[in-house]
Amino acid sequence: MSGLVAMALSGVAVADVVILNPGVLEGQVSLGSVTIQDFHLRATSSGGLTASKTFTSSPYSLTVESGHSYQGHLRATFVSPSGGQSFLEVARKNFVSVDNQVGPTAMHFIYPNTTLIPFTLGVVGGTLARYDLFAAVSGSTEDHASGTYRSFTGTQPVSTSDGLAMIPASQVSVTGRVSVTTNSGIEVQRELQARTVDMLQGASNLAWTIDLSDTGHVAGTLSVPPGATVVYHQLHVSGVQGTGTEGISAVRQVPAGASFHLELPSGPYDLYLRTQFSTGPQYSDTKSYRVTVTTGATTSLNFTDPMGTARIPLLVGGFLSNADVTSAEVHLMREDPPPGLVTQASSDALVNGQVDLLVPSGSWRQHVLNLSFQDVSNPAVEHTAVLSRHSLGNSSPPVSVAGGSTVNFGPWPVSLVKTTLYFDVKEASPEAPETLLSYPSASLRRTTFDVNSGGGWDVTTSAFSSAADKSVVSVKVIAEPGTYSVNAVAQVNGGYTQFPIQSLTIAEPTTTPVGTNVSITPVDTQDLKVDITFPGVTTGGLTTVVESPLGPEVPQGLKAFCADGASAEGLECSPVFYDIATTARFTEATVCVRRKFQGTNALSQFLRLYHFNKDALPSGQWVELPPPPGMPEPAFDCSADPATCGCESVESCGFDYSVDPPVSVMLICGVTSSFSPFAVFEKGVTFTNKVGGVEYQGPTGPPSPRTWTAPKSGAYRITATGASGASAVAGLSGGCGARVGGVFNLQANDTLLVRVGQKGTATTYAAGGGGGSFVALNGNPLLVAGGGGGVRAGALVPGRHGGTGTAGTAGSTNASYTSGFIAGGTAGQGGTRASTYGSGGGGWFSNGAADGSFGEGGFSFLAGGQGGAGKTCGGLAHGGYGGGGAGNGCYGAGGGGGYSGGGGGRVGGGGGSWNTGTQPSAVEGACMPSGHGEVTIEFAHP
Repeated sequence: MSGLVAMALSGVAVADVVILNPGVLEGQVSLGSVTIQDFHLRATSSGGLTASKTFTSSPYSLTVESGHSYQGHLRATFVSPSGGQSFLEVARKNFVSVDNQVGPTAMHFIYPNTTLIPFTLGVVGGTLARYDLFAAVSGSTEDHASGTYRSFTGTQPVSTSDGLAMIPASQVSVTGRVSVTTNSGIEVQRELQARTVDMLQGASNLAWTIDLSDTGHVAGTLSVPPGATVVYHQLHVSGVQGTGTEGISAVRQVPAGASFHLELPSGPYDLYLRTQFSTGPQYSDTKSYRVTVTTGATTSLNFTDPMGTARIPLLVGGFLSNADVTSAEVHLMREDPPPGLVTQASSDALVNGQVDLLVPSGSWRQHVLNLSFQDVSNPAVEHTAVLSRHSLGNSSPPVSVAGGSTVNFGPWPVSLVKTTLYFDVKEASPEAPETLLSYPSASLRRTTFDVNSGGGWDVTTSAFSSAADKSVVSVKVIAEPGTYSVNAVAQVNGGYTQFPIQSLTIAEPTTTPVGTNVSITPVDTQDLKVDITFPGVTTGGLTTVVESPLGPEVPQGLKAFCADGASAEGLECSPVFYDIATTARFTEATVCVRRKFQGTNALSQFLRLYHFNKDALPSGQWVELPPPPGMPEPAFDCSADPATCGCESVESCGFDYSVDPPVSVMLICGVTSSFSPFAVFEKGVTFTNKVGGVEYQGPTGPPSPRTWTAPKSGAYRITATGASGASAVAGLSGGCGARVGGVFNLQANDTLLVRVGQKGTATTYAAGGGGGSFVALNGNPLLVAGGGGGVRAGALVPGRHGGTGTAGTAGSTNASYTSGFIAGGTAGQGGTRASTYGSGGGGWFSNGAADGSFGEGGFSFLAGGQGGAGKTCGGLAHGGYGGGGAGNGCYGAGGGGGYSGGGGGRVGGGGGSWNTGTQPSAVEGACMPSGHGEVTIEFAHP
């Protein structure tokens, strides 16, 4: 999803929406004669979105986010001819588009010519413990890769044969690695020399022989630190790069305090000893030693380094303390001159707020800190968070630890903030069932550098939740203040889907003292300012604000407020969410958000602050917050009084009228009794048939004209929907009203006259027409949506819909609407009638034709817009307010009202529409659930 707004703000988070708009990829998978055990399908968009799932049979169906183009990646697993585990991968380079409005998108992986590359492995002077072979080729449209591996238990062979499954190509590169055991029982790893195969020329048997006959020995003793309990030692061996031993590696476990003896191919090696202690658990490495193994000779190496203690106090602050830590792990890195391997020490024994590590004497740096937190307060959903800090370069100073000493490295302070990230799905349509999510996770990462030391820190924090099968799920993130990139994943329809990549910035917590009328400002920049006022704080604490477009789905009928001026139903732009949390105790708070954005100040009338009640069933609910006392509207245009917004002037507030669209500043406030996510949404002004708690029906509307005054000069989008005609036939409906909309440039204080059409009245035999919905300015029509025609008993088809053209639709005396047409009005005139077949709908200028003494035609807009009253011949089937024609006439139904009225008839005609706006939209037959019309006025975004 787009709409990323990049801002470096203290204490805020800026990100994309964690809302999925699901589409489907589907297809067949086949590898010819190869029998597939299972296959993993991953789809990656051009913007980095990823979805994946494992399947056991073909065809497959994978949920992805609609509106993007994807590359496919297949990994199929199967058994090789000799019983090894094998895989084949296909990585597509072309993209296919997914659009859930069109339907599922096909992506097939069918390769009938898949064949084997046979190979043989042999060992001289030893046996084969394991092999891992790989094949790869790159093409213009696809990359192919395969592999096979097998471990031998029990008796190990001196040779074996197998095959690599591969899609035929001319330049296939084959590489591999084997584990072989010397005659003295030492297992070492060797890289195989790379080969190139032309599969298009037929099968080529590959063969490698590993010679272990030219060997020597390394032997020595191991010392155990006094008072320490050693579980075991590990000898780590690595061949030296650029020599004949490059690619050789081995790990040998040795009992505590025992001597060791290794047989290795001749040449240079780097060795170090790792000692695993029972306390912790923890381990530490010696420095790395460079030795040369000579054929037939034994090289001596004794590990007798004296041990000291490295002490690292941990200071967790912010929203948490040391008591909240479930587990802690500290890694130190040894500082030794080259050549050699980098060695380290590690412990997860957090005792009395500190970690002690037994280390060989030498120089050490703090390298890694891992903190784990578990929240099991809700037995049904377990939350886990893990924070990791990795040193880059010289970010921490070296500290010398001497044998027998305890050296304090100084405290390791970590200030932490808690926030919640929500995962939601934007269904393809409002009527679609909720998509269920499971096992959400989020990984946050940031990297900092120090230009003075040349070092830095790589910081990651991961959050997981066991929530399953819910429409809205969340993870609880614990992180240090700073700016992070965020990778969010959840299980959707059995497959794992990556949500849009985000950026998140978290500020330092703000102190919230005990007292009355306590005001704090966690965020204070020109782009964004957040003020929180507490009438009373009974227990002091810390308060934090995280601004992020990570939150539950924008409610139906509302629009996301976007700082870049864009706006949509939560998909095409990034909503602004504010996750506010505090450790202070309070009963009420006023939250005010001052926001700079790109757009005109006409938006102020439509902004509202909403609070997400996470406890509302079934999955939480957005609630509109009332403005604080003394603030008549929730949103305030800061240009009207910069001081109210905390600014000295319009310029200092950040207004900029020199750009198009201009930069404006709004203040949006709301009163709440609790904290969790907040959001600024746009809520249009809506006119319905309900006024002051009274629901008007039938031919008569509200007693007073309904008006709306533009607060500022600017562009507004107005949408009108006509009312439905009534029906006297079971199983058939009256015609639906038209829905038309457009953008209108209004001046400040322009006053619109609004009339909302009402549904016609039905009786046993007769049915009135629906009223049109009208918007006028200075006596002239801006927008008119025609109402639907009624349908009388005996008809075989529904009433006619309100039309999107200016003319009214004809009614018909014929039950099937095939003949006997009764003309609708044109050029703003009312619809006509045929005797005893119902009255015509009213237009803008003139009334609809009355059906004699049976019923009135709908009244024109200029005549007040009343619905035509039914009079005789059965129950009174009045036309709806907005010019709907009466249905009485013994054989008829009323025409719909509109700019031009619909004709009467057994099947009533729909009213016509009128639209003077730019960017017009028009839908014929837009049924409202209530049947009554509607008019909405919204801010028109650039």
